[in-house]
Amino acid sequence: MSTQSGQSPRHSSSPAIPREHTSLEQIQVKLVEALHEMQKATEAPVPNLRDSIRFVQKALTLVGDADDSTEVGPVDWAAFAVLLHDRRLAAKMSQEVLAEKVDVTATTIRNIESQRRRPGRGLMLKLLAVPELDLRVSDIELDAEQSHGAAWTPTSWFAPKYDPVAMVSDMVEVLNGEGGQVEQTLLYFDPRSAADWMATCNSATYAASYRTNLPFAPIAKHVAAHVGGHMLRVNALGCGDGKAEVMLVDHLQRALPRTNKLELFLLDISHVLLNAAHKHAVETLPTIPVLTVHGNFHELPRYAMLTQPRERCRRLYTLLGFTLVNLKEEVRFFRDTLSCCAPGDLFLCDVLFAYAPPERPDDICRKDPALQSPVRESHAAWLGGPLRRYCRDLADIEFSIALDTNCPVPGSYGLDFIATTKMHNGLPSRRFSILRSRRYDPKKLADSLASVGWHPEVTIPYGQSSDGHPTMALMLFRKR
Repeated sequence: MSTQSGQSPRHSSSPAIPREHTSLEQIQVKLVEALHEMQKATEAPVPNLRDSIRFVQKALTLVGDADDSTEVGPVDWAAFAVLLHDRRLAAKMSQEVLAEKVDVTATTIRNIESQRRRPGRGLMLKLLAVPELDLRVSDIELDAEQSHGAAWTPTSWFAPKYDPVAMVSDMVEVLNGEGGQVEQTLLYFDPRSAADWMATCNSATYAASYRTNLPFAPIAKHVAAHVGGHMLRVNALGCGDGKAEVMLVDHLQRALPRTNKLELFLLDISHVLLNAAHKHAVETLPTIPVLTVHGNFHELPRYAMLTQPRERCRRLYTLLGFTLVNLKEEVRFFRDTLSCCAPGDLFLCDVLFAYAPPERPDDICRKDPALQSPVRESHAAWLGGPLRRYCRDLADIEFSIALDTNCPVPGSYGLDFIATTKMHNGLPSRRFSILRSRRYDPKKLADSLASVGWHPEVTIPYGQSSDGHPTMALMLFRKR
């Protein structure tokens, strides 16, 4: 891991390497660097250069045999699959012959060329070592903008002000004060809270209501039509465990032409959730480059790897898992935080519908299911976890939901989850606003965001209330 100067995020090229593999990887890196330099010098009159290249390739074959790692830096796998296929045909080599040269099955070569499988590091080294293919190290690097001249590129970044210890200390200070508002990002931050959140949102009841019925297929078709022949980068903000984002990308890779490049960036403030999301993404999307950013999406303009314009690249920002409904100032977020987005960029979010206008609070209280029953047990366990772990002299917690009809988006109202703590030793009770949620009139929300430069592209309602009306929607916006 290295730290760059100024505001550039720290980055990590790969997960921690076991001690016994460290020397092997160092040898691999040196050999790849040597091969790269020799390949660049093939036009120069250097005696015996081609013989030297063959010796390095043979050494790569040997170290490739000793490496069973699956970790390879971000590679344009679609382009590599086409290149491998073309080079093999140019060499008049069958898949069976190539497979024998690199000690794998013909099915493995077939799956790599059809993008159904990625080669691990050892196999990649052996493919580089096949003289007939004439593969160059530069053939498997990303463009210079991302690779910075290195053979393996960063896969994970730490934001400039990402400080887990300081954040936990701030949370403990708030929870041991006289009450107030708990910053919502802290509800996903410590490992136990992250585990409680995942248990809640992956429960059968929650998944059936909010996760398995997301209408991603029509959204993917609309995005594909907008992207055309450009590359598409999905920037998943506040990705949580990444389940919804991975479903979306899976639909996108089916909707986009095979020649399109697609990559996924996952951003979350919780290291535990980000790790879970990354693991799920690389297992489910083996041909898609997946990169992570440890940070806060409210500081998005600081993260150049997500916001810097690239030629012939479209970007789709997502805020799924009803994260938008937790924002304090939705319009300000689009106007100010997303000011770093370029014209043509897309933004996808899911929202909950209002059951009645904010001017009719009695109707809201009568119709909104959240106000008709106690806070569900799984939510109480998740929301109360930080209080039970960090609030000194805590005796008990009572949860309630308060209606807020003074919200900035017309037609919307809020639900504030309130934790009232009973204390030991005669200490007075404390009141904490621990979570907020919003319900919207989707037309008025779309109009509000259009007024700050985000054109509503499509709204797809889904879910169903007891009276047959939709309860949720996916909303896609485009930056003008």
